[in-house]
Amino acid sequence: MVKGAGKKRRLLRGIRRLLYHNKIFLLLTMLFFIGILLGSCLIRSNSSSWQIFIEQIVSGFSNARGTQAFLSSFLQSLTGGITFLLAIFLCGFCAVGQPLVCLILLFRGMGYGLTAGGVYRICGVSGMGYVALALLPNCVLTALILLRAGQSAFRFSTGLYSAMQGSGKMSSRPYCLEFSVLAVFMLAAALIDSVCSCLCAGLAPAIG
Repeated sequence: MVKGAGKKRRLLRGIRRLLYHNKIFLLLTMLFFIGILLGSCLIRSNSSSWQIFIEQIVSGFSNARGTQAFLSSFLQSLTGGITFLLAIFLCGFCAVGQPLVCLILLFRGMGYGLTAGGVYRICGVSGMGYVALALLPNCVLTALILLRAGQSAFRFSTGLYSAMQGSGKMSSRPYCLEFSVLAVFMLAAALIDSVCSCLCAGLAPAIG
């Protein structure tokens, strides 16, 4: 019993240490999921003009995914991911960039929520099957990359603010190197997304 209690205490200490060292990542993850929920809730609006707008977005997205060539799909996916990654990267060089990082990830989550919720509202269960097969892999991979980027930008921005207050100097080289690696991961995520889009092209729901 004593050994079991000791293992339990070590496990709890390990969990607390993990949460402490990743509290920024957890905060950004919560904001991302809040964004997804907000996007999903916006789909439920009863405004006819809003519903027409959502249908146009989902229709354009679905038709493009069903007919795009591999290279076009890859470039579109890469452009979207790199744009958000670059925005987060630049926020790191702002001494008060932390709120901007939070807003970017919240906005990105809302985009996912709107897309998935719109497909489900218009196409039903069959639409969600398409989301799971064609869109979920890219959503998960891109979200992890952006959350990691957000964590780094948040910390770098905080360090930059401290350096401006005279607490010491900072080097941007490790920060830039990390984002270079994340850009490579984003490239791989876009490649996987393109493969999934091509494999699931026949499953894209026809809308409009």
